[in-house]
Amino acid sequence: MQKKTKFLSMLLVLVMMLTLLTACTPAAPAEPEAPVEEPAVEEPAVEEPALVPEEVLKEAAVEFLNNIPESNYIMLSDEALALNEENPDAILWVDLRSPEDYALGHITGAVNIPYAKVGENLEVLPMNKQIIFQCYSGQTSAQVTSVATMLGFNAMSFRGGMNFGWAPLELGEDTLEMEANELPEAKMPELDEKGQILWDAAKAYFSDSDNYIIAPADLLAIVEENPEAVTVLSIRTDEDYALGHIPTAMHINFKEVGANIDTVPMNRPVYVYCYTGQTAGITIGAMRMMGYNAISLNRGSTGWTEAGFELVTD
Repeated sequence: MQKKTKFLSMLLVLVMMLTLLTACTPAAPAEPEAPVEEPAVEEPAVEEPALVPEEVLKEAAVEFLNNIPESNYIMLSDEALALNEENPDAILWVDLRSPEDYALGHITGAVNIPYAKVGENLEVLPMNKQIIFQCYSGQTSAQVTSVATMLGFNAMSFRGGMNFGWAPLELGEDTLEMEANELPEAKMPELDEKGQILWDAAKAYFSDSDNYIIAPADLLAIVEENPEAVTVLSIRTDEDYALGHIPTAMHINFKEVGANIDTVPMNRPVYVYCYTGQTAGITIGAMRMMGYNAISLNRGSTGWTEAGFELVTD
């Protein structure tokens, strides 16, 4: 009996020791619970505001008018001819006259795209060459140069055209070429949305019925009949405007038209004149692209005075 009691006492002590050991042993760290993934929340797509063609065209036209170089995008006739002779492969010379006049004689290497057909042939113009546009007097070639430059072409207008640029050089008709030259292969450039808006406006610019040039006598009749219905805009210098200008004419210097375009009303025709019509051609090209009904005066103030009409100082 005594042995049994001793055994039980020892067993009780052992149980108590095991209990103490278990209590002192730190518990194993619990396994971290896997994070619960929140379902992805899709951000609503932010739609880019649609481009407004009128705004795109005005922005491009004003930028063009605000950055006209010293050359005015007009190349002296002798310089253009020298460049064409020295490096003809680097140039595309475009004669904008009628097919009949082109066939009678044209600058060597020139291709023929009549003014009214320019919109139909934009795809043949190369982006990697100097393009020289040439017409009769330099006025329609200035318009085409303006529009082409807005599209990204490296374009210049042949000063004075065949009548007032080439003819005074007295090179002789035997220096002209009679055989027609083929147009380059058409190649449509890659355009973004803004570029496409400009391209479409340029294609729509040119017309079979109008070259947007008015004769001095016709402008005088309009001014005398209803001066409030039109705007006459002189883009000559301040000094020359002060010395004499067409009656009712407002004045903005050529290279300041872009910065002051909002002072020119859009709700009536705008008749723009310079000295010989060429910088007016550059100007109305951009103005028409932005929506103005802009017309240039034939031969500018030179044409006005040669027609016997007076300039006023008030």
